[in-house]
Amino acid sequence: MQKPAFFDAVQNNAYQTWAKLEGDPELRGPWDLLFRQIQDPRHIVSELLQNADDAGATQADIIVDGNEFVFTHNGQDFTEENFSSLCKFACSNKRVLHTIGFRGIGFKSVFSIGDDVRLFSPTLSVMFQKSRFTVPLWIDEHNCHPGKTEIRIAISDDARKQAVQKNMQAWFKNPAALLFFRNIRGISIDNCEIRWNSEGAGPVENSEWISLSTAPDSKYLLVRSEPEPFPPDALREIKEERGITDADLSSFPSCDVNILLGHEGSLFVVLPTEVTTDLPFACNAPFILGPDRVRIKAPELSPTNVWLLERAGRLAGDTMLAWLENEELPIEQRAHAYALYIHSFDRDNTLQGASSDIACEAFHRRIRRLKFLLSETGDMHKFGECVAVPAPLLDVWPADNISSLFDDKNRAVLCSRISQGV
Repeated sequence: MQKPAFFDAVQNNAYQTWAKLEGDPELRGPWDLLFRQIQDPRHIVSELLQNADDAGATQADIIVDGNEFVFTHNGQDFTEENFSSLCKFACSNKRVLHTIGFRGIGFKSVFSIGDDVRLFSPTLSVMFQKSRFTVPLWIDEHNCHPGKTEIRIAISDDARKQAVQKNMQAWFKNPAALLFFRNIRGISIDNCEIRWNSEGAGPVENSEWISLSTAPDSKYLLVRSEPEPFPPDALREIKEERGITDADLSSFPSCDVNILLGHEGSLFVVLPTEVTTDLPFACNAPFILGPDRVRIKAPELSPTNVWLLERAGRLAGDTMLAWLENEELPIEQRAHAYALYIHSFDRDNTLQGASSDIACEAFHRRIRRLKFLLSETGDMHKFGECVAVPAPLLDVWPADNISSLFDDKNRAVLCSRISQGV
């Protein structure tokens, strides 16, 4: 295999960077500190899956073969820009905010399990060494998966091997994040396959019923918002967090927010965070992450996260209303819309509680003063215009008769198909 034309220039730039770092301890210090902070085997699978999704992969395969970790995907090959970004640190060419691996640090987490990393693609055969982790070294080896991108790492010791295997098992046991990837549809983990399958259009626009191959009888409802531009205060925060220029900021892309009914409470940035709210759905959005990269930044410190949580609440409200108003559906299916209802109550002052409150308040602002109560006859009514009655009464009298006989305000009878938990 011949080196691509851009390889030597990228390699020389990396060498020049290290010459500066090795000649200036004060300059190198922050690099070493950040590099050590990302050395956690728990992040490897997530980071590599995110990179594969960014490359347009639809399938990724992960296996521990003896003492070697092997990750393969069928995404696009590296362009000069992609490869140059990979050979830098604390910067990135990614302009899409939906990523946990910001500032180009995602790939570098692989050094947490081994000192030598080999990367193969249709045009590349290179190795990175931990001592100078951004310098690509051309090697005379062949890709075991022609036409694909392959990453191979010799695992340093049993403790790291167990840690990465535990991470792989966690993905297999809780694969909901697979539903939020833009391109990946299937993952093979130690030859065990997980795929998501479309089960058809959902009850409202921009929604889809989805199932996972590991639990085909369980359906999730994925709802996507329309893209919206970031507000000025969020853009200022993003500029600080990501270190992007004013020129990039002026053309920064809009973003969408997703909610997933059937997976309660978790917050995702495509990949799972360690924040679980009491919301009745999971939420995927480009949240700003805290320094630990496993929790979102506290909303009181992040206007971006406040805005995104509010959007999730509004999306839930809009989806519930549109679902209830969809008269093409049987009334039993319309009543299922209340599974999105967010209850108001006093929550504790934790990250989880604050996140839930923001989404909850936005949800209720959206539905307040609108018709969101479904009656037994299928009509929609405002708060206070319906009355709930014992189900046995409906076996005896029509709903209209019950209203006139048992309610002095002659209000409509609330739909009996609504779950008691709502």
